[in-house]
Amino acid sequence: MNQEGYKIHLISKNMIMKKIKLALFFLFLLFISCAKDNVDNSDDKYKYPDVAVKVKGDYTIDKVFDFINSFDIEVASINSPVYTSDLPSDSLQYVLDYLNTKANTHNGNAWFVSGYLDYKTKVITIFPRLFNMKNTTYQADWLESMKILKLKEDTVSTTAGCIIYFHVPKGDEEKWVKKFSEYKFVEWADLAYSYGFQPD
Repeated sequence: MNQEGYKIHLISKNMIMKKIKLALFFLFLLFISCAKDNVDNSDDKYKYPDVAVKVKGDYTIDKVFDFINSFDIEVASINSPVYTSDLPSDSLQYVLDYLNTKANTHNGNAWFVSGYLDYKTKVITIFPRLFNMKNTTYQADWLESMKILKLKEDTVSTTAGCIIYFHVPKGDEEKWVKKFSEYKFVEWADLAYSYGFQPD
C-alpha cells in the first residue's frame, strides 16, 4: 500500500470509529431514557400529604380546628387564609416578626408569614400558612395571637376560606376525598397533588 492509500485507509478507519462512538452514545441515551420510563413511581402517585380540602369562606379558623380535631388523622398544613389587622399601619413589621417567631407559622426554613400594607387603605394584610395544627396548643396559641394582633379573618371575598392538607392512610385517599366532600361547609376536596402541593 502506497503512502496515499495508507492515508485514505487511516481517514476511513477514523471515520468508522467516530460513527461507532456516536452510535454507542445514542444507544446509551436511549437506554437511559427507557430506564427512566420504566421506573415504578406508584409510591409517588399521591404526593404526601394526600388530600386537600377547601372550606367555604365563612367557615372560620376556630371551626376549622374543631373539624380537624374530629378525625384521627394528621394535618400537614392549613394554607391560604387571609387576615387583616386593626393595629396601626406602622405595625406591619411587628405583626410579621411576632408571628414568625412561632413554630406553627413556618417549617424552619421556608413559608414564613408574609404580608403587606395596602397603599390606599393603609390596612395590614397577612398571609399565614399554619403547620402541625392538629396540636391543640398551637391552635390555642393561634387564636390568642389573633386577639393580640387584632387579626380579622377574610370571610367574604371570592378567595376566602382555607385549604387543609391532610395525611390519610395509604390507599384510602379516594375514600377520604368522598367523605370530606359530603360536608356542607366544604367547597371541594381532592387529591393533594392535583393542587400542586410541594412537600417540604
